[in-house]
Amino acid sequence: MPRDGVEDLQRRIADLTVAVAARDTFIAVAAHELRNPMTPIIGQIELLLAAVQAGRSTPEQIAQRLQRLERLMRHYMKRANVLLDVSRITSGNLQLEPEAFDLAGLLRDVASDYDDMARRQGIPVTVAVPGSLMVTWDRLALEQIMDNLISNALKYGAHSPVEMSAAMEGGQVRVVVRDGGPGIAEADRERVFGRFERAVGQGVRRSGFGVGLWVVGQLAVAMGGMVAVADAPGGGALLTLTLPQHAPALSQSAPVLPPSSASPQLKGAVDL
Repeated sequence: MPRDGVEDLQRRIADLTVAVAARDTFIAVAAHELRNPMTPIIGQIELLLAAVQAGRSTPEQIAQRLQRLERLMRHYMKRANVLLDVSRITSGNLQLEPEAFDLAGLLRDVASDYDDMARRQGIPVTVAVPGSLMVTWDRLALEQIMDNLISNALKYGAHSPVEMSAAMEGGQVRVVVRDGGPGIAEADRERVFGRFERAVGQGVRRSGFGVGLWVVGQLAVAMGGMVAVADAPGGGALLTLTLPQHAPALSQSAPVLPPSSASPQLKGAVDL
């Protein structure tokens, strides 16, 4: 075979290898990101079924649970659509659509989605936010970030109280999620932002692909921000998402990190 033909074949093989890797990454991300929001949905179904079987719910109470279940399912469908954008992370072609919305209301809604799960596990969840905090971000991307962070705190916070707060600081908005679990060893706080990485402690087995915080970090950077993890005072993990109050308009593809690298803007991590 002529040399030019060999080189062309090698390029084609390399392109196919990259395409297969991108496909596998998307499958892993999709499996993780579609599993998290199913938790509150299943919880609502279980509670509704138990209440009906016990005959202790009024039609009004059943209607309220069905309305919440409908909202969760609509959120789930939106999440599935967002994954079409997440799949573009690996190709550096993520599209975001900033819009004005009330961050305080969104955080309260995200926390309320996990009310029943937290109540069954005996985990207090508190939300400390202003009455209103208007921001201009990609709403679905922010929902995805917060869903990952609060789900992680509930799963790995050793049944400790979970606290979520938000505040404005000099044109920057800081959203903090805190738990009282084992925290993250300092030695693990650089590597775990890579794809398929996690740090949950020696000898601890966790399911999942280790892609959640990678997705969180990619979305945060794409919106001009960063995510950091530190030790919470008194123990536990302190996760801080920092974003400009108004993200720049993104008329073109949002810049994201190379799929195989971790960002110097991302400090520390948790297993998501």
